[in-house]
Amino acid sequence: MKTRLNEKKAGELKPAEAGYEVRDEIVRGLILRVGKKGQKVWEVVLQVGKRRHRQRLGTYPAVSVKDARKRAEAAKESITSFRAGDGPKTVSDIFEAYKAARSGEMRTWHDVQSVWDIWARDRVGHVRVMDLNAHHGLDLRGHVAKNSSALRAGAVIRYLRPMFHWAVDEQIIEANPWAGLKVGVKAQSRDRVLSESEWQSIWIATFQLQYPFGPFIRTLMLTAQRLNNVAHMRWDEIQDDLWTVPREKMKATKTSKAQAHEVPFSKAVSDLIANQPHKGPFVFTTTGDKPIHPGSKIKAKLQHLSGTNDWRFHDIRRTAATLMTTGYAYGKANRFIVERVLGHADTSVTAIYDRANYRSEKRDALEVLAKSVQTAL
Repeated sequence: MKTRLNEKKAGELKPAEAGYEVRDEIVRGLILRVGKKGQKVWEVVLQVGKRRHRQRLGTYPAVSVKDARKRAEAAKESITSFRAGDGPKTVSDIFEAYKAARSGEMRTWHDVQSVWDIWARDRVGHVRVMDLNAHHGLDLRGHVAKNSSALRAGAVIRYLRPMFHWAVDEQIIEANPWAGLKVGVKAQSRDRVLSESEWQSIWIATFQLQYPFGPFIRTLMLTAQRLNNVAHMRWDEIQDDLWTVPREKMKATKTSKAQAHEVPFSKAVSDLIANQPHKGPFVFTTTGDKPIHPGSKIKAKLQHLSGTNDWRFHDIRRTAATLMTTGYAYGKANRFIVERVLGHADTSVTAIYDRANYRSEKRDALEVLAKSVQTAL
């Protein structure tokens, strides 16, 4: 149907059993699409050579008839910068463009890549740019909350939403469809440190979890490294009793300043890793070609088996650091060395001149950590 659209006519359009379109007589290619549930979406048909594609302009009445015409004309004027086959056509295309532009300067890029790989790519990656809306974000948030936690769901949205802000700035899309999407639960600052009895109970409980999760948790406890770095550990990163985490996996204030991180294994970790099966490039895997993605289900099972509660995976790293610095009855490590074990950057002036790797000192600190579970065996 074709008509000279105005506010009254657009407002009076009613939903039908099947969706339909109304074409504007004033601006060629401008369409108001009416869905079965009454949603009204503005689109413009753009001609590029012999091919046509549609670009979403917004929804009515948020975008008025007058504004829709302006946006349609602007889209036609910028068509040379949106060539068929060159411009992003799906959300995956936007992500790859965003990655190329921003990954080198974002200290949180590893987290962005992780939530994309684990949660978003299969859920929204195939969605066409012109079809993307807030409902896709709501669906993704609900999916993550159901399969992990509300906290994780909020984090996924929080990490990916800036990508669409960037796409708006780059004139890839007209507006951020997730701009008003709430993240829900937000993480609270924590200082939880597991007690010695909780620490040993969790260690004992890991032996009730089969490969890869039981050995993974034990490695997490005995190395004090970040969850994703341990989960994504590769065989080619390990040489004898030394694990080198590549610089691209390390967090830094500026990605360009990130450095590879050496983790010398204690004897307990060396023996643990040596006993793991080689099923592919990753030390801990269920598929052979992909790393594991430990979530709330594994944590809940471990809490049940150990009789502990109210802790998160990052609390294991905090507790490990505390055990090394306080020592209890297991010895004691220098706090400066523990910071090197954790991979924290040394921002002092001395660090500019001090290029020591502290490999033996870090191994000694991790030997202290290994002693914290020996009484539980």
